[in-house]
Amino acid sequence: MKIPDHLRPPLLEQLEDQEDSDDCLIIRGSALGHALLENEEKRDYFIRRFIESGEPSLEGNELGRELQARAVGKLLLKEDAEEYLSRAKELFENELEKALPDLPEDVAIDVATEPLKMARQARSGLMENAFLREKWELCVNEAEHGRSIIPDYLLYQPHREGYPIEFVAKGMHSEDTSLVTKGLEMQEEFLQYVIDVGYLKPWEDAYFVSYSLSLITREIVSKL
Repeated sequence: MKIPDHLRPPLLEQLEDQEDSDDCLIIRGSALGHALLENEEKRDYFIRRFIESGEPSLEGNELGRELQARAVGKLLLKEDAEEYLSRAKELFENELEKALPDLPEDVAIDVATEPLKMARQARSGLMENAFLREKWELCVNEAEHGRSIIPDYLLYQPHREGYPIEFVAKGMHSEDTSLVTKGLEMQEEFLQYVIDVGYLKPWEDAYFVSYSLSLITREIVSKL
């Protein structure tokens, strides 16, 4: 993953401006920004500050995503993330249970109902949660369930056949290294794409988690 040269100066300026912020979202963004600039020392410094910051007043899926982001931060620092992963999993499961009875019968005609959005977010969270716990078969199952409630036209095209971490999980479960490598390549291609087109904003938690999943996957590949 490489930051285009023309984006480096504004990113450095932004990181300097927000360096002393106490907002956990901005601190996490600083961790991602320095990670993309390949400054691991500052990345880890801001990850530590992010994890030690107070949890925001969130509920449901939003709190689950926040806890999962802290979990991947712990994992990047080579620390135990079980408490965060357990709490996040429980939140996602509760939100999914509330949403399932009210899902529309035909999700191909996406009317973006609140239960549908809740279910998609919860399934995505559970897929990532299973991956981070190295529960490969469960990760694949959650990915398949999650994709079943999203019409193709809403999916990033390469993900229509499988999510990056889904391929990694399939490969680990079946001992097929080619699938693991494919998943890593997909994850890094996706991140490079969102960097190049300007979607990757350092303050958005989804991209911090995506970046972290890429590093965790790369470490898995290095051990095969």
